Amino acid sequence: MTIPSLGGNGGNGLNKIHINNSVPQVNSFEVPQDAPAPVAQEEVKPEESAVKNEYSIEQFRADYENMVVNRILPELQQYEGERKKRLTGAIAAAIVLAVLALLIFIFGPNSSGTGKLSGLCIALIFIVWHMIKKNFENKIKKQVLPVLMRAIPGFYWQQTPPVTEKDISACKIIPVADKCRKTFDDCFIGDYRKVPVAISECEYEIGGGNNSTTVFQGVVIRIKMNKNFEGTTLIRAKKAYNKDKKDLEKSGMSLVKLEDPEFDKQYLVYSHDQIEARYLITTAFMERLKRIQLAFNAEHISCSFHNDSVYIAPHTGTDLFSLCSLVKPVDNHEQFAVLFEEFASILELVDHFKLDKKLGL
Repeated sequence: MTIPSLGGNGGNGLNKIHINNSVPQVNSFEVPQDAPAPVAQEEVKPEESAVKNEYSIEQFRADYENMVVNRILPELQQYEGERKKRLTGAIAAAIVLAVLALLIFIFGPNSSGTGKLSGLCIALIFIVWHMIKKNFENKIKKQVLPVLMRAIPGFYWQQTPPVTEKDISACKIIPVADKCRKTFDDCFIGDYRKVPVAISECEYEIGGGNNSTTVFQGVVIRIKMNKNFEGTTLIRAKKAYNKDKKDLEKSGMSLVKLEDPEFDKQYLVYSHDQIEARYLITTAFMERLKRIQLAFNAEHISCSFHNDSVYIAPHTGTDLFSLCSLVKPVDNHEQFAVLFEEFASILELVDHFKLDKKLGL
């Protein structure tokens, strides 16, 4: 599988994680005795040297590949038989429900109730399949993710959301958040380059029954900064559920007009501080934001600078950090390549804040 590159030569390059059994071990290089003397290097400032010596995405890539090949894939092979049994059960349930829906449609009374009952059987096919898959996936995740997260020192997988409902409501990154039903799934917390990072996968819905609308489905990422922002600055995609703009104005935020017509076509910007908003929303920052959207294959992405943190919310409309499809072998490494790109895009944004001197961070 080919994954968009997160490297520094622009967003059009393509890169691919190659997971194989010949991954080199990190920090195992030997220097030949007849090696030439090192070439003199330019003087590096102490703070720049410290950043370069900290844990990097390149180090993460090597550690991650080693972890997947040497620990995860061999461990998963024992679950292949269970996957096949669950797949057989899901297919059998789907056939039974499909036949039942057809019989009801053909032999049932000619009424609207018959059509609804037949439709319910069809809907149950997807619900049952999802439940069987999700139950199997959760079982595997409890075994795999705690081990896989060791590839990033200090990172942990947990089921309690570190970016809470209260955080999400306060930073206003999800519209009408206070009026929605909320569910949370996979969550991660840890430090990268001494910067605290928290990730909560969540879904926000409003309304009920046939009038239910998904306001947001994806992840909310919080990156803690070493400064407090003067007010809240919100970047929201125009494709997002946007019915709360009046509430933003009531909270003292005003529309920010930026001198970028392409940006204005895609985003709305509201802020308590017009000067700070223009200071924060640089071309480099927006490029990093777009790469996160690309890595998560998100429909759109929003961002909020609030208190001492920046919040990023890619809306994918799908279940993220997914492992162990029922229709593919459990040791299929493609799923881990996707997972890597999702994480690497987040870590790259931390690098942006760590190194961007214009933000004074």
